[in-house]
Amino acid sequence: MKLLLVLLIFLAGPAQAQSVSVRSGEHGTFTRLVFIFPTPVDWTLGRTPAGYGLQITGPTLSYDVSSIYQKISKDRLRSVWADPESGALLLGIDCECHAIPFELTPKILVVDIRAGRPPEGSSFELALADGTKAPPIQAAQRPRPRKATKSDQTYDWLAQAGPAQAQAAADLTAAKTGMENDLRLEDFRSMLIDEVGRGATQGVVEMERPSPTIASSADTLPENARVALNELPGIEISTKEGARPDLMVRGEVCPKAADLTAGPWAATDNPGSELAQARSALLTEFDVPEPKMVLHAVDTHLYFGFGAEARLLLTRFLPAGQADPLRIGLSYLVDSERPPENPFDAMQSCDTAVALWALLAAPDDKTLFHVNGVAASRTFLSLPPHLRSLFGSEVAKRLQRSGDSANAEVVRQSFERAVPVGDPTVSLLTADQALYSGSPIAAEAALPTTASGETAMAALLTLVEARFQQRKPLEGNDILTLEAFAFENGSGTFKPQLDRALSHGAALAGDFKNAFSRAEGTAVLEQDVWMLLGEMGAESQLLTFAVGLDPLRRATLPLATRTMIAKRLLDTGLPNAASDWAQSDDIGADLAARIALANGDARSALRALATQLPDADPDLVAASYAALGDYDSAASTYQAAGDREGAIRAQRWARNWPTPSNSAAEADENSPAEPWGTVANLIGTDETQASAPPLQASLAQLGQSKATREAIAALLQTAPMVSAMTPP
Repeated sequence: MKLLLVLLIFLAGPAQAQSVSVRSGEHGTFTRLVFIFPTPVDWTLGRTPAGYGLQITGPTLSYDVSSIYQKISKDRLRSVWADPESGALLLGIDCECHAIPFELTPKILVVDIRAGRPPEGSSFELALADGTKAPPIQAAQRPRPRKATKSDQTYDWLAQAGPAQAQAAADLTAAKTGMENDLRLEDFRSMLIDEVGRGATQGVVEMERPSPTIASSADTLPENARVALNELPGIEISTKEGARPDLMVRGEVCPKAADLTAGPWAATDNPGSELAQARSALLTEFDVPEPKMVLHAVDTHLYFGFGAEARLLLTRFLPAGQADPLRIGLSYLVDSERPPENPFDAMQSCDTAVALWALLAAPDDKTLFHVNGVAASRTFLSLPPHLRSLFGSEVAKRLQRSGDSANAEVVRQSFERAVPVGDPTVSLLTADQALYSGSPIAAEAALPTTASGETAMAALLTLVEARFQQRKPLEGNDILTLEAFAFENGSGTFKPQLDRALSHGAALAGDFKNAFSRAEGTAVLEQDVWMLLGEMGAESQLLTFAVGLDPLRRATLPLATRTMIAKRLLDTGLPNAASDWAQSDDIGADLAARIALANGDARSALRALATQLPDADPDLVAASYAALGDYDSAASTYQAAGDREGAIRAQRWARNWPTPSNSAAEADENSPAEPWGTVANLIGTDETQASAPPLQASLAQLGQSKATREAIAALLQTAPMVSAMTPP
């Protein structure tokens, strides 16, 4: 019997280990569920008819959802149950909401139920059963109460009873109602006391003794009194200030230990005495490190800018795994380095000092969102002068880059007061701020003239960026200085910035071969060089690099760049090469039609312009019709656009010569005679000259010949022979 009992205990152990703890919480705009698994699992979240389903690959798990509704309501999550057949956990959704899951750790899965429609292309909106796309969840339609009908009416026996029976029934109803009210009030009191006790144990509410004016016994409450919070006998409730948690960008609670303010780290500004006292207190009587004193020594080293030494203290004097990762990350920052493993990730929205360190620890190429600029600038103002001079320039630039120009200016002014008068880094920061705000001319004017070392290199990088925005070339000495900085830095931290500056500088100077060589392997830089080639490149450079380019490489360029180069090639007289750059469907219709006409493909031009009708360029449409020989359609296009001269010209291309009567009718009485009509009136013989004397007839023919020459000359001035006879 004992052996069987032991065997049952061992068999129950693994079954108990397969239980999944489910926690919940409300976060304003979304409801959060946290699943804590005993071991790492493979999970799939998909749509079900009732909402969503969570399927776990492997053995069937049991979910502990007993306390899921203690902190959340049923506004979004209506129900939670496990499917007995598939073992999936089913979530019933009762709102126009969507679910977004993410793994916090391999054993912790977080599912957020957010209001609104799901994002486009979300894989979690596919059906869990067959993987098909499911429609968005709609809010439940609750039935409205229907009007009472005759069949719903009941028999009122009190109205038919006598006075004695009615009074007895009324007394019975009153007694029953009073008893029910007493039971409900007692249940409500018990529930409220239980909830208050649970809130007190969790730290959400605190218990206080009531003031003397509050009733001390339930018997003193007046009859039919409404029980409110402060009316409970012997209990008074008040909400704690700051109970709302401080959340990160991803929704996790900001760590309390992240409040690393620099003010109390050191008692004085004497590094020698402070560091000596901190080191002397590291060990106790038996040479055992005291964790509290170790942290004090670490903070002292961080205060005075000794990051590597502080990191060594954390890793050598504390047990393995107990070193504070936030302080380790901060030790890299005070040494002007990026932490290899960023412990401040997604903490830039916290309302503590950690927002400043998260801003500084982010990679240079990463755009930060929801930056708490107020907390970052507040923490920066509390730093000592030497740390403000160390971090000021970078903090101001990153705040400016995140769109918080107000707090960036606060940091800049504080940084200016922390550094010596005339420090070139202040002018450099002013230039950077002007550059980010879109004023390259002001940025170039604010650059320091006397700088050395990394400050001189940063000033030169800012100058190149300002010239790039103005499309102005650099001087030869500046390019030589950039190359010297690049050779000195090698593959250091400034290599990406130097490569960008050298590539832009070479392109601005017209050396596109060197520019493409510098930009090779960096897509953004290559796009910049192609853009400069289209804007500023000579025709010989276009022939060298643009003609015959690989189609796959050409397709990676932005539409604006491809359009610009296609126009340049067309204007240069290379319509075949321009058509290679205009093969994609996103090229404008007008440009595609011009290139097709230049290549003799009028039908393709009309197909391209058909998508723009009736707003297409009438000159291009008429030219396309004329190229096909359809001069009547060309004339009609000009006529519809109100271009009378163009319509007449198209009629001449069609050999549709106007008669003198038509010309006279079309001409306005206030306008001069139409030259073609004048010439048409000269056609034919004058019968009066046949009977005139020879001298008079000769003089008449001479005058007619002179008038004919003048009319033909006027006609040729308005419609040259080539234009009149040969259409474009």
